[in-house]
Amino acid sequence: MNSKGIKKLKVIEVSGSHYEMGFQYGAACQEIRKMLDGIRQMFGGTEKTRTIVEKYVPMYLPAVEKYAPEIVEEMKGIAAGADVELEDILLLNIMYEISTPSIMGGCTAFAAAGEATADREVIAGQNFDAVDRGEDSIVILKMNPAQGPRILSMAPVGSLGLIGFNSAGISLNLNLLKNKDSLTPTGGVPTHIILRKIFMCENIGEVITTIGSAEGRAAKNYLVTDEQGDIIDVETTTNDLDIQYPERGMLTHANYFKADRFKSDDLAYLVVPDAYLRSFRLFQLMERYHGKLTVDILKQLLQDHNNYPNAICRHGDLKSPLEMARLTKTLISIITCPKERKAYMSVGNPCESEYSEYLL
Repeated sequence: MNSKGIKKLKVIEVSGSHYEMGFQYGAACQEIRKMLDGIRQMFGGTEKTRTIVEKYVPMYLPAVEKYAPEIVEEMKGIAAGADVELEDILLLNIMYEISTPSIMGGCTAFAAAGEATADREVIAGQNFDAVDRGEDSIVILKMNPAQGPRILSMAPVGSLGLIGFNSAGISLNLNLLKNKDSLTPTGGVPTHIILRKIFMCENIGEVITTIGSAEGRAAKNYLVTDEQGDIIDVETTTNDLDIQYPERGMLTHANYFKADRFKSDDLAYLVVPDAYLRSFRLFQLMERYHGKLTVDILKQLLQDHNNYPNAICRHGDLKSPLEMARLTKTLISIITCPKERKAYMSVGNPCESEYSEYLL
């Protein structure tokens, strides 16, 4: 008998203009207030949080207004719908930037297509590892904009999107990276804004331009596919990026830089050394099934416990002296099939939770 539980994420469906979609999102997601309360507690109270907002909002908002004014309208809508301030919504969307010094990292991403998969179609996904803030801290956004592709994205509440795909067949996965520059927030276009704009793209060329034109971006890794079977991986620093390609139709990535010219500033060996093993391990596992990879096989591979607890299927490292390492675990496991407009997600460690199907 299968003893795994089944948990589903809250699905929020929105449509219309950017402001209208934002308003519907905020009105349907009162969990935003709870998330903001948790962040205030993390920062040491309302007054300290206000000081942080006053410091960082002027560093990031002008860059967002220049890069994507339509996304600012979306954030204004979210704020109005949730009855909070625009600055509160921007705060939720710059957490990757201003919390980087304390974020331990995690996440193991993959993509496979062509000769690697059983049906020659694209399969992509990842285990999303982070500090567990409760089951209501993540939602599914289904967006039907007045213009542009429809979107299905997993997102921390109040954020503009994170991992998923769109109706143009673009799939998107993300890995946090940490280098010396990322230890001090300096302003620019936040990661969540870049992710939201990628979901508006209709081909990989647009995706590369979207990432490359984001001034002041933070160190991150974007793994992107399209329904034609193309796979690219984009590692970024503030002023540079590197594009990598699959081997034999497969690509994996975790939380370290693969590009040689970025390695001297990479801090993965200090803060998340298991990243080197997780990426290589997943590639090895996929190689065993080369030409036969399916969604069901990848569900099994994402449960791998090699190097437990800091494994592909990550569990809290209770022996770690670092609090973040003790709290970080796999929160969501996601597998996307962009051509079929379909995603499978398990809530919690995939070794303990069944995958549910979500359709765009």
